[in-house]
Amino acid sequence: MAKVEILTGAERQRRWSTELKLSILQEAFSADGTVSDVARRHDVLPQQIYAWRKKLLPPESPQAASFIPVSLIGASESVSDGSKRSSARSRWKDVEIVLRNGRLLRIAADMDLEVLSSLVACVEAA
Repeated sequence: MAKVEILTGAERQRRWSTELKLSILQEAFSADGTVSDVARRHDVLPQQIYAWRKKLLPPESPQAASFIPVSLIGASESVSDGSKRSSARSRWKDVEIVLRNGRLLRIAADMDLEVLSSLVACVEAA
């Protein structure tokens, strides 16, 4: 049989001490706990546990930046089929970007950043 709690009077919200909130957070985000199970056990919504985490715990540090190898290709090496480039275009270096899905994207170094970002998104989605 389910436990029923009836709240009467002017105050209809339960009050949780900071210590109790922190112990619930520790339980919910431990290696063997899940937010849903802990919320059910303590009779709160999972959203409430996430709100407590946002309010009481410092934000997690973002992933550390990682570096990837980059190699610049000279104008004579950049075209593998042997075709000639125009003289205005040959002064720019080409850039090769290896995407997460393993595809290679070769672009001119002077490409507009908005065009590049939409191009990368399209190639990654394909």
